[in-house]
Parts: sequence; structure tokens; C-alpha cells
Amino acid sequence: MLRKLLTNAIFLLIILCSFSVNAQEEPDTILNPKVSGGGYVSNANHIISDATVSRLNSLIKPLDEQGKAQVAVVLVSSIGKQVPKDFATALFRKWGIGDRKRNNGLLILVVMDQRRMEFEVGYGLEGLLTDLTSQRIQQGLMVPYFKKGDFDTGILKGVGLVVSTIDKNVDLSLDKDNLYPEIGYVVFLDILFFIVYLVIFCWFTLSARGQYLTRSTSWLWFPFLLFGPLAIVAFLGLATSVIVQWDLFFLLTYCCWSLFFSLTITKILKKDPPGETRVQQYQYLKLVIGGMTIYTILFPLPILIIQYFIAKRKLNRLRFAPYESPEGHGAMVLIKEDRNIELTDKELAEERLGSVSYDLWKSENGGAVIKLAYKNQNSKVRRCKKCRSITSKRTKRVVEKRATTKGGGMISIYFTCEVCGKKDFINESTSRKNKFNLFKGIMAGSALSGGSSSSSSSNSSSDSSSSSSSSSDWGGGSSGGGGSGSSW
Repeated sequence: MLRKLLTNAIFLLIILCSFSVNAQEEPDTILNPKVSGGGYVSNANHIISDATVSRLNSLIKPLDEQGKAQVAVVLVSSIGKQVPKDFATALFRKWGIGDRKRNNGLLILVVMDQRRMEFEVGYGLEGLLTDLTSQRIQQGLMVPYFKKGDFDTGILKGVGLVVSTIDKNVDLSLDKDNLYPEIGYVVFLDILFFIVYLVIFCWFTLSARGQYLTRSTSWLWFPFLLFGPLAIVAFLGLATSVIVQWDLFFLLTYCCWSLFFSLTITKILKKDPPGETRVQQYQYLKLVIGGMTIYTILFPLPILIIQYFIAKRKLNRLRFAPYESPEGHGAMVLIKEDRNIELTDKELAEERLGSVSYDLWKSENGGAVIKLAYKNQNSKVRRCKKCRSITSKRTKRVVEKRATTKGGGMISIYFTCEVCGKKDFINESTSRKNKFNLFKGIMAGSALSGGSSSSSSSNSSSDSSSSSSSSSDWGGGSSGGGGSGSSW
């Protein structure tokens, strides 16, 4: 008997808990401020202070009295497992916020446990409160204060800017600290980022490696790299439900540059390397691979990684594919052991200094040894004027005259040969320092190339009639699901 009573009690408790959770998730359980007190703020969980509620009502009321908009602010501790966007749309339609004909309603929903806010905008206000505008208000004003736990200030500033956006004549003197000073900082960051992006773009355009790559592709790279990320961000912010933030902008910029390098290097590798001999072709392709390694590490897209390994394979074939003996002894093999016997002292010194690498080929059936020299094109070792070997190593560099923006400079570089010991020096002039010019970089690129939120969806008339038949004291407006949301 006792066991049966305990079982029934536990079962009843589970039912009651489930009912309580489900009731918390329904829009019917949200306190309607129009019905309960004639205001515009639902703050049943006391998330913000009564003084803030009073100030919000004072800001919103003139809009309603003048017929310009109806704004509802709802702050709740939890809506269970429901999606805040869906909950905001359902609540908006349940209350019928906004005039029935103008559909000029706005619902600002704040869900504490999900750390999420939503702007649900009626059809009539979508021209003023665009998705991008709503996103900027949330990210530039509200989120920074919400992260600090200052919900009173965040709500006041956000609603204040919403009101001023809808009606420029509304008195905002209720907030002595100015409701939206942070927007200027957000705009400053936008401009600063764009300037930094232009500097990087121009630096790449004017660099030797950048000029080499841009000459190897079509003119389309210029508008793609400069305006592609901005265009994609604008499209995502206006036509999709994606929340556009700076981390997403950086990611899009990165992807655009990755795609550019992938397509450009792919185009370069499709051509046969220039040169009459395999050694010359190898030297050219080696230069391309050297730069390609950097881009593959920085932009590891699959297409670039695949092309990198294809180029490496081609490079290995050019150097290590067997040669045919000129004396008719068949295929030759690469000598890997006892190489020093076939190399002179000068050649051994060149290999030791890394200026030249030698491959030795010999036929298994006898014959002369073929010696192929591969010069290290990145080596700073020079050819000695006396013994003619590439073993003259730099020992000292002296700046005789520094370059300025008005004239070039002069440096003296001293060398000593590791084989014969001859000392030598050269004088090199340096070009004058150029003042960095954004316009010059952009024009250089042009010349080289020449050689957040969900969009509104249509709804049936049954939704509108359902909203207009609501028992609330709102205007019977309808929402098609437009608006923007942010997390903090």
C-alpha cells in the first residue's frame, strides 16, 4: 500500500513538473503589460529595475500615441527549450503588436538563460529598422552592457536608439549620459578595419611576389579581392539569417584570398615550365614551389594542397627521372654513394656552402659520368672573380649612405672566397624610400590586373486574423518573422 502511494506521488510530481516547464515555454504565460498595467514593458522576473521600466515606458509611449509604432519589451528568465526567434514570432502574433493596417509593431525579447535577445519587427517598420540596423543596435549598444551584467543600461540605450530611429523628434533627454555614444566607436572600428585592409591590399600589390601572382591571372582578381568580402558580408546581413560580426568578416576575407591564391597558382602550374633542359625547367619550378609553400601554409585549402603535391611530384620527376646515356648504354642511374670521388674541391666547397647542388648520373653498363649543377637561387654566395667557383661568402655589410625619401643610398658588401681566399667588395645603390600611397597601390593592382538575420517570409491571412482577434490591448499588428537577434 505504501509503495503504491509513493509511486503515485512520484508520478504526480513528474506530471506537475512537466506541466510547469511546458507552461513556462508558452507565450500565454508571459505577462502582457498592456493588460496588466497599460505599459509596454514585461518584467515579471524583475530583471531590470522599476525605475528603468518607467523610463522605457516614457520613451515608447509617444510613438504609440502618435501612431508611429508600438514597441513591446519583454524580459524573461527562461522559455525552456524553445528557440528565442520562434518564441518571439509567436508572442508577437499572439499579442498583435502594432496597428492592424500599418503593421508597425516591434517586440524586443530578452531571454536570460539562453543569453539571447531578439528584435521581432512588423512589416511596416522593416524599412526603418532593417536587419543591419537592428544588428548594429544590439552589437554596438546592448551586448557590451549585457556582457557586464548591466541590463538596465543596455536596454535603455538600445530602446533609446530604436526610438530615435523611428522618430527623430522624440526627446532623449531622459538619459543624461547620452543613450548611444558607443555607435561612434563601432563606426570608428569599421573605418579603421577598412583602412588596415587597404594597407595590406596595397602592400601585397606593390610587392614583387604580389606582382608576379597578379600578372599570372586575369583582371577579375582586383575587384574580387578588394570588394568581394564586403559584398558577401552585405548579402549575408541583408538576405539571410546569418549574424554578421567581425570574426565572420575576417573569415570571409581569408576565404577570398585563399580562393585567389588557389586559382592563380593552379593556372601557373598548368603551363609547362620554360627552359630547354630539365635543369632549367627544374630551376623555374623550384622558384614557384618556394612561394607556393608559404601560401599553402597560410591558406590550406584542399585545391591548393592538391596542387602543391602535384607540383612537388612534377619537380621530382624533372630532377630524378632517369636519363638516357648519350653513348647508347641505356638508362642511367643516380650516384648516391662515393660522390666525392667525382667532384672537385671547388664543387665540394660549393655544396658545403649550399650555393650549388650536383647530381651525378652514370650508366650501369659503363661510360662517362654526367654532372648536372643546380644553383641555389636564394643563396647569397657569389661567384669568385679569381677561381670562378661560387664560393665567395659575404663577410661584412657597411652602409655608406642611408636612403631617404629625397634620394637613394649606398652600401658596400665585402666577400671572401672560401677556396682561394680572394677578398672583394661591391657597391650597391639603394632606391630612395617611397612614401606609402594607398591610391598608388590600388592603381598598381588595377594596372597589373589589366596586363543579419532572416528575411521576411509571406504568411497567410489566417495568421493576421488570428492576431487581430487577440484579447490584448495592442493594435492587432502582424509580423512575418523579420528581425534580428544577438547573443551575449
